[in-house]
Amino acid sequence: MPTSVPEPQAAERPVDVRLTFRLLLAVDIQGYSLRTPRMQVTAQLDLLDAMERAAAAAGLDCGAWSQQVAGDGVLAVLPDDADIVTVVGVFAPALERALAPLERGGPPGRRVRVRLALHHGALIIGWPAVLGPAGHAPVIVSRLLDARPVRCYLDGHPERNVALIVSELIFHDVVASGLCALPPTLFRQVRAVIKGVPYAGWLHDPCHA
Repeated sequence: MPTSVPEPQAAERPVDVRLTFRLLLAVDIQGYSLRTPRMQVTAQLDLLDAMERAAAAAGLDCGAWSQQVAGDGVLAVLPDDADIVTVVGVFAPALERALAPLERGGPPGRRVRVRLALHHGALIIGWPAVLGPAGHAPVIVSRLLDARPVRCYLDGHPERNVALIVSELIFHDVVASGLCALPPTLFRQVRAVIKGVPYAGWLHDPCHA
């Protein structure tokens, strides 16, 4: 009997993938899951308002950011023309100031404290990354945001509303350049192992200086 020849499968459609380099910003609300649903909604609105005011102070437009949102935070990819020096030196302190009124004048439980991570690197944004930005850069900024030293910083510094960590690349290329409004002496290096992978960053710690 003649041997049947399997039909050739259709070739897979080639996927056009474009790698780009962008500044990424990740922010997360501390203690979000401990809040009631009503308090969670209030915290979301307060964070959004604070981020918009901090962006305006830094001359940035949040509407131009590509954002992947979760209930307790945001992963934002900034436009390719975003000035890294301004974002690091101006946005982070402005966010601290924008959140301060909630501590002084808000009702109990209204205060919003956040972790903020910044990194610049390679990623895929847009099609075919349909579920959000892909690549090493989004992973790095998310891991830095979740690092234990950053979480512990807020626990040990109740006077602070923002725990800022920047990647090693941003620290050496931006903060240490002398052009940033935040001097390098106000940062200390921290390390963490997350899911078996080591990560290092620089934590903004004025008290340490």
